[in-house]
Amino acid sequence: MGKKSMALGQGLSTIMQSHAQTLNDQLNQDENGNTIQVKKINLDLIDPNPYQPRTEFNEEELVELAETIEQQGLIQPITVRKFNGRYQIVSGERRTRAARLAGWTTIDAYVHELLSDKKMAEWSLIENIQRVDLNAIEVAKSYEKLIENYGYTHDDLAKSVGKSRSAVTNALRLLKLPEQVQAWISEGKISQSAARTLLSPEISDPEAVARDIIEKGMNVREIEQISKDKKKEKAPKDPAVETPLDPNIVSFLKKMEEFFGTSVKLQKGSENASKGKLIIDYYSFEDLTRIQEKMEGLN
Repeated sequence: MGKKSMALGQGLSTIMQSHAQTLNDQLNQDENGNTIQVKKINLDLIDPNPYQPRTEFNEEELVELAETIEQQGLIQPITVRKFNGRYQIVSGERRTRAARLAGWTTIDAYVHELLSDKKMAEWSLIENIQRVDLNAIEVAKSYEKLIENYGYTHDDLAKSVGKSRSAVTNALRLLKLPEQVQAWISEGKISQSAARTLLSPEISDPEAVARDIIEKGMNVREIEQISKDKKKEKAPKDPAVETPLDPNIVSFLKKMEEFFGTSVKLQKGSENASKGKLIIDYYSFEDLTRIQEKMEGLN
């Protein structure tokens, strides 16, 4: 129990630093676990990482990093592998670009003499997911590559990148959205929470709704309301449902909604009003998990 309490007491930054340090140790060791020595490499001989999940680099941030490198030097060497007489970046593409902007001709690097494509791709993707502020679509595509190319399960991947299984699954679901919607997510025009709402089966044209989100500045609750309204439009009209509810039942439903934090409806049977269904809405896997935890707390 003592060890568990210590782990729970760690701050988020400490946990992330621990993940980053573990990965850094792996990047800078050979296949036998021996530490690789730092070498000075000509920048003209270094090529980008072919497995780099990040597609865009913020120019202003690169300039700032270049100024820091120019003044303070390179605190952490990059990691590269030898490939066809040249070098490919495994880790440190931003540092390499910034060093070029600073006018450097060489850079310190850990050099892997032999490193397989599989291992390089895994390290590159995991390193970026853990350390870099990737957008939601870049993260999702990184997960997808690890699953498709290297046989990761959602559970294995969650452990590797320090995320929950539901976080991995929800990230991958974003790739089911139309490409234009994915582009808007990448550009930061649509948040992850809003994007997940667009996955509702009640929304038949997520691109049209996404365009409304951008143009009207809609929030998540407003998008959820669209989903609810469309669900009502599709639902068959039932005379029994239209019958006014007893005030006590209305009060009961309001208490249920306050407890679960979501819409709760009563659907009476068409033939027997004493029978029916109690419907609790949820709009994402996280929402369903939250409801589940609420119910488990009643035990």
